[in-house]
Amino acid sequence: MPDTSPLAVCVGEGMVALIPASAVPLEDARTFHRSLAGAEWNTAIALASAGIRTAVVSRVGDDGFGRFLAAELRRHDVDDSAVEIDDEAPTGLYVKELSPLPDGSIGGTMHYYRTGSAAAAMTPALLSAPAASALLAEAALVHTSGITPALSPGARAVQDELFAAPREGRMLSFDLNWRPALWRGREDEARRLLTGYARRADVLFCTRADAEAAFGTADPDALRATFPEPRRLVVTSPAGAIAFDGDERTESEALAVPVVETIGAGDAFAAGFLAGILTGLSLTGALARAHRIATRALASTRDHVD
Repeated sequence: MPDTSPLAVCVGEGMVALIPASAVPLEDARTFHRSLAGAEWNTAIALASAGIRTAVVSRVGDDGFGRFLAAELRRHDVDDSAVEIDDEAPTGLYVKELSPLPDGSIGGTMHYYRTGSAAAAMTPALLSAPAASALLAEAALVHTSGITPALSPGARAVQDELFAAPREGRMLSFDLNWRPALWRGREDEARRLLTGYARRADVLFCTRADAEAAFGTADPDALRATFPEPRRLVVTSPAGAIAFDGDERTESEALAVPVVETIGAGDAFAAGFLAGILTGLSLTGALARAHRIATRALASTRDHVD
């Protein structure tokens, strides 16, 4: 029998991350291991790990890195049927530079090599291709982030089409993911654009730091007053999260666990919260699930749960 459980579709850029084997300056790093990266792809893997039927809509290059990324999706039970292969543009990647922090955890600095990538060549035609169109028609949830529209005019048009399309009962989830390096020289334009997406989302995620930079305030109640349109708003910080569902407000503390590195934890948190919503959990229950899945991303230097 066909699987009729809720389907989540994540739309955005996938990349290969090259991660040093030790926390040393990049010029001293001799050995790297590769890993899947990209906010929406990280979220997709975490959703699948939570038992949610999940697919990715994106583009990769016709190269070894692209084949690795598609294989990683399949290994984590994520549908890659709508990941297009570009026979000209390469798969994007970034190199992570690790450094020890005073609290014993590891800090990560990303060095991106994504200009001209296959994902940056996205256009709205991606969404109307047969595989993607079928997935989007079935989706109970579509998830994307503020990274996608920064990649290129075509990628921005993809995002615009997702937000303009009839919802027909499906939720649209938007993670702010403010990345100033991607918007350099276009910061005011970015704030206007991302504010518009935030207002049209059904579920809005943002960290306090990103909200301060993009929206001018980090206060969760002020953010709720500014963004009354999304049914659910989730504001996170290292200490925990405050979530709103309509007029309901719930606060939760982060779980006390050893932290190796924090990159990717926000994507896992979003996945846990969305998995909770899709399976009918209360706001409190969805937050609890989000924290549990986020701890798995905190336990390694990979960007995604495993």
